[in-house]
Amino acid sequence: MKTVDLSPPQATINALILALSIAAIPHIIYQPIWVGMMFVVMISWRLLHHWKGWPLPAASRWLKVLHNGTALLTIVMLIAQFGLTIGRDAGAALLTMMLAFKVVEIRSLRDYYLSCFLGFFVVITNFFYSQSVFMVMLMLVVVIGLGYCLLSVNSQVSALNIKQRLWLSSKMVLQATPMMLFLFVLFPRISGPIWGLPQDANASQSAQMPDQLTLGDLPPSQGISGINDRIQMGKISQLIQSDAIAFRVKFNNNDKPAASELYWRGPVLWKTNGTVWSPIEEKNIKSTKPNIQTSGSSYNYQMTLEPHNKKWLFALDFPTKLPQSFQTHLTTDGQLNSNEAIKQRSQYSLTSSPSYTFNAASDPNLNAALQLPENKHTKTRALAEKWQQQSATPQQYIDTVLDFFKNDGFVYSLSPPRLNGDTVDEFLFNTKEGFCEYYAASFTVLMRAAGIPARIVTGYQGGDINPVDNILTVRQRDAHAWSEVWLPKQGWVRVDPTAAVSHQRIEQGIGRFLPPGRQSPAMLGNNNQLVAAWNSLKNNWNAFNTAWDMWVVSFGPERQLELLSKLGMTNPNWKKMTLVLTILFVLSGLIMTLSIWFKRSSSDPAVVLYQRFCKKLARLGIKKADYEGPQDFAQRAQVALPEYQQQIDSITTLFTTWRYRQQDEQTLSSLREQIKTFKPRR
Repeated sequence: MKTVDLSPPQATINALILALSIAAIPHIIYQPIWVGMMFVVMISWRLLHHWKGWPLPAASRWLKVLHNGTALLTIVMLIAQFGLTIGRDAGAALLTMMLAFKVVEIRSLRDYYLSCFLGFFVVITNFFYSQSVFMVMLMLVVVIGLGYCLLSVNSQVSALNIKQRLWLSSKMVLQATPMMLFLFVLFPRISGPIWGLPQDANASQSAQMPDQLTLGDLPPSQGISGINDRIQMGKISQLIQSDAIAFRVKFNNNDKPAASELYWRGPVLWKTNGTVWSPIEEKNIKSTKPNIQTSGSSYNYQMTLEPHNKKWLFALDFPTKLPQSFQTHLTTDGQLNSNEAIKQRSQYSLTSSPSYTFNAASDPNLNAALQLPENKHTKTRALAEKWQQQSATPQQYIDTVLDFFKNDGFVYSLSPPRLNGDTVDEFLFNTKEGFCEYYAASFTVLMRAAGIPARIVTGYQGGDINPVDNILTVRQRDAHAWSEVWLPKQGWVRVDPTAAVSHQRIEQGIGRFLPPGRQSPAMLGNNNQLVAAWNSLKNNWNAFNTAWDMWVVSFGPERQLELLSKLGMTNPNWKKMTLVLTILFVLSGLIMTLSIWFKRSSSDPAVVLYQRFCKKLARLGIKKADYEGPQDFAQRAQVALPEYQQQIDSITTLFTTWRYRQQDEQTLSSLREQIKTFKPRR
């Protein structure tokens, strides 16, 4: 017998299109523009078939050729865009296109089911790009919608109204939540980026932290300020700050240093060609262990570092106790590095002391800290020579340079004018407007020109403390550069020339220099109550996001073991977690089995009575077939037992009334009494 595959109702197809479109929206944002356009064209074709009667590909041979040809062209464009390598972006784009073309082809329940299941795969791939709270909630809506679509073509529940089907789909998701939580907590975690493929596991970060990202060296289209191992002055006329998070810090016992001490040390730059500053190559640097002597207070804290695909870590200047969670080391110039590139959100504990001396006796690389390119910075060298002759000590010379920055009309600006020619000379003698890298680079040149070893340190300065959870958040906009000079018996000493120009930048952070509306919506104006309410809402939301990132998105092996230890599991490992999971699965199976059995044993009382009625007839050879309804069975029984026609009809009427019309105690009581007195005989 041939099975007929019925076409689903148009209303359910429209519901499916809505759910799939919501699922595809993030992909349209992340993918090339032509992918989104092609998806919209295919979905529009299907909707216009319903609204305007446009023919589908199956309607004619030429439309099939057009549809198949477009699909082939799409594959060619995907190969041209992504190549033949298997990766996240290529796979997500291919799946999105497959889904769009399949929706146009829906003619049967089989096509409908296949489109639904493709939709679930699209939901999963969205987490390759973002695991934010918003994305989770959006995909939860899609899952409930897809469940609604599957229920809508199920003969058992298709008669339910829209509200009932949505509730049933939501209920199914809710019932699956406990097992999902058990799996999330107990399933052994692995290190590495789960939501990524080998070729592009860090592609999502490239948008935030480009490979060639430098302070002040960004095209306006990128609009991001971040850290790289080089800086370059005077390449753009405007720096657009980024709110992307660089890392979060939780100080033990909320013992936080003063704002002026919040220098987060990163790459150290030595070499310059007159414009670009970069580190010394490993083959040219003399590696020795840094000689660090600390005094005063020290701070213990936990860092949560966002992935940047580089080896350097950030630490409060200067780290005295290194992380134990993974292998790290301090370079000769005091840079904290991991042995592996940071390709996922990483958490580590550190101890730092803001009061320290660094290589006070000597440093093997002092010559590298004196190099300047020939025939560069002519005016700057002449000025340095003049000040050097007027200074009795290196410290007096440093003070002279800082007074120059402070009193000679220099301005801290995020939108400095473009520099032409010799960038240092142009900045010091003409424009006198710039941000941190301008002052750090020009100050370092002035030091070297006077014979004082100097280098540039890049990293971050400051951060915003959230009063809700007392976590300090450092963003890309807090990127900063400062100088270090080497002085006899003092070693490497931090000197931040930016502080001489604008102490507010160091003590109050970058926020006060951002354009109006960046800290709070411009529509709030100067209404203090509205601004306070907005800040409170923002702080609570940021605290929630921080907890989400730490306990959900970054729930790795270390965090899992920490949680299981708090829950009472002694020395948790993968064997114990697997055992607990197995026990939970068995218990869940038993609970489900008992639930089904209990449900069957306590079913509709009218059904139980009717089954008793059927058993009485079965003893006389009149057995009810599975496909037979109450009325049909009653007619057959009446023919076989004509003397009991009235009783059979009355019992059947009472049963159908209870089941399909009205359920009241009188009907059930009458049904029970009549079946009790019904004793047929041949």
